[in-house]
Amino acid sequence: MLRIIDNKRIDLTDGEFQVYQAICASYPQGADLFRGLFETDNEGIIVFIHAPTKLFSMQVLEFLRNIMIHQHLRKMHSEVEKGLTELREKINEVSSLLQKKD
Repeated sequence: MLRIIDNKRIDLTDGEFQVYQAICASYPQGADLFRGLFETDNEGIIVFIHAPTKLFSMQVLEFLRNIMIHQHLRKMHSEVEKGLTELREKINEVSSLLQKKD
């Protein structure tokens, strides 16, 4: 689900968003810790994590790295599932044609 962090669209699951909220609640700076640390594409996928230029928390940096990895894994999983579905459809199509031929 698309959420907004640091005025950027970011694709987070409900669980990931709860972790983000918990991180923000555990620091006095809250959401400011995420400011300027990452870039996303139009789909809300993190495409770049900036080197911190101010005081930051390693917890925030690790959270962003994990989110980036999970987003890309979810995207790849979706593509593989889509390809497998298409492959199954083609196999069924060929199988029907072969059965009709007999």
